Amino acid sequence: EYAIDGEFLCSKGQCVKAVKEFDKAIALEPKNDMFYASRSKAYKNLEKYQEALSDIEKALELQPEVSLYRKLKRQILVFID
Repeated sequence: EYAIDGEFLCSKGQCVKAVKEFDKAIALEPKNDMFYASRSKAYKNLEKYQEALSDIEKALELQPEVSLYRKLKRQILVFID
């Protein structure tokens, strides 16, 4: 439920609120890779690239075969390098 709210908020440009919803989702399910990836996207939209990188790396640690996560990581690294 929190993750769905987070996705909706982020799609409406309310990424600060979305991050808080993803925080709640992660607290309940800390091994859910999608929650980290979603929070990473929200951080990226907020231009908090180090936080975005940390979250997408956690998502990749949990599910290394997801190509979408690798793509998002490359997009984030463009802003860090």
